[in-house]
Amino acid sequence: MMTKAVVVDCGGKTADPMWEIERQKLLPWFFGKGVDIGCGARKIKDDVLGVDIDKKVKPDVVASGDKLPFDSGVFDFVCGIHSFEHFADADLVLCEWLRVLRPGGFIGIVHPDITFTKKQKGPADNPVLKNNLYYKHYHEYDLKSFLSFLKKRVSLGFDIVDFGPACPNWSFYVILKKR
Repeated sequence: MMTKAVVVDCGGKTADPMWEIERQKLLPWFFGKGVDIGCGARKIKDDVLGVDIDKKVKPDVVASGDKLPFDSGVFDFVCGIHSFEHFADADLVLCEWLRVLRPGGFIGIVHPDITFTKKQKGPADNPVLKNNLYYKHYHEYDLKSFLSFLKKRVSLGFDIVDFGPACPNWSFYVILKKR
């Protein structure tokens, strides 16, 4: 028996229900001018700037999230839904996201939880990755190990203000506030 996929209407855009659950965890923190890093073909909010390195998804700005073409301190929030794990240098991307954020602004990260998603297979065993290397996961965490990673870096000038499961049995979220 085939079942029909459930879709959710997000302000005129169709999104999968899991993404909508993850999105709802971040939205309460996001006001003002924002940027969605690694947005793909959708953005967390219509009025944010979408950034992606893959020009095929038609982002507002084609750029890598670890080399953003913006002045320092220009955004009230930075969003990264399933994008942080796609950067080879996690420290560099964290510093870059903090650089473009104003003091008091928020970074919201949704990350796959390796407890449930398991380790990503390489291109030889993963047809999706073979067709698009932008999908590669350089870092895979569960919530506890990601919080440990972040706590070792609070000297960069941020506080961890919220975290928890995003989509149950799939992902977690973390909210950082720039000092």
